[in-house]
Amino acid sequence: MSYNRHKFYKEKQVPSQQVLRFNPKVIGWIPFWDQEAAFESFSKNTSAFDFVSFFWYRVDASGNLRTYKSTIVDKSIIDFAHAHNVKVLAVVANLVDYGEGEGFDDSRVARVISTQEKRVKHINDLLTLVDENNLDGIDIDYEALKVSERENFSLFIEELSKSLHKKGKVLGVAIHPKTSENDPQENNGAHAQDLLRISKAADQMYFMTYTQHELFSEPGSIGEFGWIRRVLSYAIGEVGVPPEKVFLGIGLDGVKWRVGSDKSYAGISDDLKFFDILSTAQENGAETKWDSPSKSPYLEYLQSGQKYVIWFENSESASARFDLAKEFRVGGLAFWRLGGEDPRVWEEVGKLKN
Repeated sequence: MSYNRHKFYKEKQVPSQQVLRFNPKVIGWIPFWDQEAAFESFSKNTSAFDFVSFFWYRVDASGNLRTYKSTIVDKSIIDFAHAHNVKVLAVVANLVDYGEGEGFDDSRVARVISTQEKRVKHINDLLTLVDENNLDGIDIDYEALKVSERENFSLFIEELSKSLHKKGKVLGVAIHPKTSENDPQENNGAHAQDLLRISKAADQMYFMTYTQHELFSEPGSIGEFGWIRRVLSYAIGEVGVPPEKVFLGIGLDGVKWRVGSDKSYAGISDDLKFFDILSTAQENGAETKWDSPSKSPYLEYLQSGQKYVIWFENSESASARFDLAKEFRVGGLAFWRLGGEDPRVWEEVGKLKN
């Protein structure tokens, strides 16, 4: 079923110049914890972007919208983006703040979407956020939800979409990648998302196809080429998500693991920056290697008798993922995150847009 639907997209009879043309929209994220570096990256490459999204806001334990404690809401950055014809969205997440624990708290989302009355209040809070900050839309990043919230989450996205569209605003939604609805290994919030219903309401769906191997998983590419293809095949070919609403997520960071002689592993750090990874390689005499199946670079080295491995992304691996984006004719590319990437990535994006 997946193959036939995909084949239809590739063979649909359209004028040849339309087949060749591929000009995806591009969004990148500016996180509060590295805002200066992220803005510098954005400001040097504004022509690459159609949207930028600020990771500033959270749902707190009481269900209210708050900034993260160390956030600097710099409206001059919003003005700068608008001056360069880049639309601005704000992420609203259920990631807990420093000192509140770790990870994404599903109970915070349940607190604001479990009834129509609560959804109305939450949506009004989001609309106020848009108005007060001169935003072009909202980027919902509610992760790790329980399957029991699937219906309420769909209703929330549908209702928020209507309210935003009345104001001419954009709705983006972070999407957990999945290849089915019943794989327990993908039950990280993915099964709480009804892709078809979300696709009918949201304008943009940011597939987080850079979360395959993370700090607490075994070492590997943050998003293997073949795995990404299976995610896209499922969403577009089987579920029927319109490809123009799909933004292919491309990670720009790296993850480091310690590996034991018995092949045990432990995540050491993530969100590693490209040039820091190159420095680590140089300091330890490590050669950057290329894994052909996953189309990702990695390096291995010994330090004080202990083996370490780092998987990361660079311009070459990003370009390979652009080929997948072309194959599926997706509507956009979503880069997580700005501020630590291989700067040559933007040269590759420029080739797509010219």
